[in-house]
Amino acid sequence: MMLAAGALTAASCTDFSDYNETPAPSTPAASQTLWQNISQNSQLTNFAALLKRAGFDSYLSEARAYTVWAPLDGQFDPSAYNSMSDSLLLAQFVKNHIAEFNYLATGNMDPETQKPVHMLNGKSYDFVGSEGNYSFDNVRVSTANQASSNGILHFIDGAAKFYPNLYEYLAEKDNQIDSVAKYIKRYEKTELNLEESEKGPMVNGMQTYVDSVMITSNSLLGRNGINASIDNEDSTYTFVMPTNSAYEKTLAKVKECYKFIPTTVMQDIETLTKPYGKNAAGDKDRNKVQKKASTINAVYMQDSLARRAIIQNLVFSNNDAYNKFIGQRDPVTEGPEGTRLDTLRTTTNIRPRTLLSNPDEVLNKYMVGEPIEMSNGYGRLVDSLAILPWETYCPEVVVSPMRNMVKQFTAKTTGVNVQWPELAQELLGPGYEDFRYELIEPSGKNTPDFFIALPNVQSTTYNFYCVVLPAAVGVDQRPLPTPMNFDLSYCDAKGALANYHFSAKYLASGESKDQNPGTLDLNNTAFMNDPEKLDTMYLGQFTFPVNYRGLGDDYYPSLYISSPVNAFLAAQTDIYQREFRIFAIILRPVEKDEYEANNK
Repeated sequence: MMLAAGALTAASCTDFSDYNETPAPSTPAASQTLWQNISQNSQLTNFAALLKRAGFDSYLSEARAYTVWAPLDGQFDPSAYNSMSDSLLLAQFVKNHIAEFNYLATGNMDPETQKPVHMLNGKSYDFVGSEGNYSFDNVRVSTANQASSNGILHFIDGAAKFYPNLYEYLAEKDNQIDSVAKYIKRYEKTELNLEESEKGPMVNGMQTYVDSVMITSNSLLGRNGINASIDNEDSTYTFVMPTNSAYEKTLAKVKECYKFIPTTVMQDIETLTKPYGKNAAGDKDRNKVQKKASTINAVYMQDSLARRAIIQNLVFSNNDAYNKFIGQRDPVTEGPEGTRLDTLRTTTNIRPRTLLSNPDEVLNKYMVGEPIEMSNGYGRLVDSLAILPWETYCPEVVVSPMRNMVKQFTAKTTGVNVQWPELAQELLGPGYEDFRYELIEPSGKNTPDFFIALPNVQSTTYNFYCVVLPAAVGVDQRPLPTPMNFDLSYCDAKGALANYHFSAKYLASGESKDQNPGTLDLNNTAFMNDPEKLDTMYLGQFTFPVNYRGLGDDYYPSLYISSPVNAFLAAQTDIYQREFRIFAIILRPVEKDEYEANNK
């Protein structure tokens, strides 16, 4: 790819038909190699010394064509490079001034149309100007087009500035982001490239290599990780880089949502042969049928998932339509025609990708200094991470009977398509014309009951809501309410199965703890919807002691939903429905509700 890119660039700035050939010698210098012309020039003594120390003098003596932009003595500070290691000197200085093929300064090299030159280290610099006035990376070319037998030499009044890419920056010392850097580098590996390496003789049955080509890769940057090629010079990103203190503070908070225990249990609903009956809240046998998740390393799981949850919300592609205004040096919060940039989209390959609703806080509010310019984007050092938990590492959980019903007993279900634009838009947002839900009806004289799985619940406090459709969307058009009881089965902090009964009575009295009232009298604990409207009923608040997210799809707490209506009592069936028109159960983190209440 580099060779191809170099060839395309050369085609735009040279008259040669063969970019590996130099002009026929017209001066004594033109018959000498690049290294001879550099090492014998009294104005290039510092540059020559650095080339030789980095071991690149031999390459400039070969027949392969190069173009060299050589900083003149007195125009740059060689001491800044003397302290570098040989490998760093080679990558950040020597290869930063040399490109393959021949690049002549000729004619009008318009900055608007001229393609950048790709250097040996993968960086790209502008080589532009017009007759007698050319520049390389905004550094003046004092003498251009000095021919050598194996390339072209330009003298420049200073050194090209090396910009690390975002991935290279992680290796910088004293950059305050060791915590992030160490986590990302954990996934790095270096392997021998068998196809590119030159084979040597077999020794004791083992293949040796005369020239070993090593390739370094990082699995975290791939599609199953953060999906961001921050090591690619041809990409452009914004990387929000938390300081070590900001990272550790956020990590401690995220870990609270990932409290694992070695063995998590759940009710084995699929093997139940009969419902709980009217005494659900006090049924002592309900916990006998259970299954256990595989034993895990709880500390490792918590640490691993918490760190991943942070890193996957720090990188943003500047080419993404959501983010196109952030790839600039200055903090930008205004979009075109004065519209405010109100959403960021992360790179992480999650469907849908995470959208952050507070870009000004994420990018600017806690930024330390100015954005750090890199060769493939900008880094923004922040001393606090402003990512919102419910948008990133602890989202709300939304389930429905249609998608998440595990088992039903005395009920029959029917998928119903509803063409009702106003209601559809109230449920789903602008643009929707219809929706689908699962109508749950009694089977004969029985009262329906069923279980809903609550997948990916985390160890945090949720407000529980039940969204009930108006009676007009059902088979029975009578606008009657449906009394409902909600019983939660979950694993406690000690690894035992436990139950919680949501009570309308005790919710109204201000008590939120499980009262276990025994008999589920509809006048005692049941919730009652308003059948005339789309009703979002608040059921109460509950804190899960353990996290299920990351255990797999087969392990979850469950919600048992039933009605206390007695089908044999006309006094009840005349005024209450037994059909369930539940559109969704929502577990919303308390933090989200509090945030929205404070920011109305």
